[in-house]
Amino acid sequence: MSRNHYFLVSYRLGKQKKSTEVQAGASVLTPEQARYHIESLHSSELPSEITDIQVTPRGGASDLEPGQQRQT
Repeated sequence: MSRNHYFLVSYRLGKQKKSTEVQAGASVLTPEQARYHIESLHSSELPSEITDIQVTPRGGASDLEPGQQRQT
């Protein structure tokens, strides 16, 4: 049974700071993999406008306290 892992991905789109949460089956998410997700969110933007990608692990679904639910 695979465990889902969550990552906070921070980046710049042009001059704006943005972030999104990415769910993955792997325990590691590289900036290159995160770029794929970001580009799909901003398909109307030029890929060169997406810069400064940083990935921060957030843990897995089982890391939540009892009674908490992760919002997606």
